[in-house]
Amino acid sequence: MKRTHIGLIIILTVVSMGLGAHPTAETQYAAIAGKTFSLNEAKPVFEKLDVTIEKEREALGKTMAEAVRKGDLQAYRQGQRDLALLSTYRMSRKQSDALLSELLTLDESEQGEWAAWLQEKSPYWRPTLTLDFSSEGEGYRYSYRQQIRANANGEVTLPAAGDIRFNTRQVGILAGWGLTPDSVTYQQGETITMPYTDQTLYAIYQDGVRFIDERSNIDLVFSGDEVTVPVPESGSAEAIFGGWYDRTTGELITDVSSYQREGKGGYYEALWKEVSIDGIALLYWDSSAVPTNTQLAVGFSYTNRGNVDERALRATLSSESEYVTLLRDQLTLSRLNAGYTSTNNSRWSSTASQRIYGEANTMRLLISPDAPSGTEIPLTLTITDEGDNQWSREFVLTVR
Repeated sequence: MKRTHIGLIIILTVVSMGLGAHPTAETQYAAIAGKTFSLNEAKPVFEKLDVTIEKEREALGKTMAEAVRKGDLQAYRQGQRDLALLSTYRMSRKQSDALLSELLTLDESEQGEWAAWLQEKSPYWRPTLTLDFSSEGEGYRYSYRQQIRANANGEVTLPAAGDIRFNTRQVGILAGWGLTPDSVTYQQGETITMPYTDQTLYAIYQDGVRFIDERSNIDLVFSGDEVTVPVPESGSAEAIFGGWYDRTTGELITDVSSYQREGKGGYYEALWKEVSIDGIALLYWDSSAVPTNTQLAVGFSYTNRGNVDERALRATLSSESEYVTLLRDQLTLSRLNAGYTSTNNSRWSSTASQRIYGEANTMRLLISPDAPSGTEIPLTLTITDEGDNQWSREFVLTVR
């Protein structure tokens, strides 16, 4: 019995020594709570605390899993309480503010690394960039503010003129962003680094008319009363210019020779209509060996490559061949937003290409049994929009 007691004493001593050599997260946190540190002092202290917290979190996870296995509800709930307590062992707001104050005194070459560390360790340092779009004048007042939070050293792209939704006749066009409401600090659309403290940037507007079109590389600003409306070149025979459009006022310029500026200005974007027929497929049969005297189905895929949403599209199939009977030569197509693609029978459009399949809503045709083998049957598929603009693609079927 004496040997047993001696062994127990030795074991308890070893355990006690182990606990003393490896303080718990609670002990470590109690030792640093309320203290103020420099950045160099804080880093090893809080990183050591995080390592201990993570180890204890893993141990609690195992304990709770074992409690679930045994059906021990009391042990499981105690584990939940212990986990919740672990989450409170963190940097205080006072400590965070003190470290930020030191960070701001460092050279720019050192700030970035420390900022990333402080953001990871501090639950309180979350600087906000506020964008104030507000504007007011005679007969109008617009009030809108947007708040942005980004990672330390992260980049923020400031809104450009095309992102503004205020009436351009009243406010004019966006000149840039300022730390004060009357002086431009950053250009519209410029990318800046997220500031380390809360900052507000003010939208600064100017009188003028701007015409912009990425397709033809036009970006013109007229600050005076004399405005020459440009005529863009698409570089593509399929693209149809629909005019210059200011979406804040709803004004559409189609006659470029008669424009006169109203109010403070306008922001006009070129409208382009362009629908491409990307693929045409004869279902089930090889288009180079087509049977005669059999009803055939034709499907197709198409894409709206313009910047205008297309509505009321319709498709037409035609042929001058004497051997073809068109059983269904017209289809009604669904609305197709700019940048989206679809097929003749898709339920939804998407930005990714879609496979042509299924006989629903397909063109139907029949080739006469009189057609000699090897006869080429030319066909033309045409898509027409509500403005009667048309885009066509030809394809050939060969009789087997």
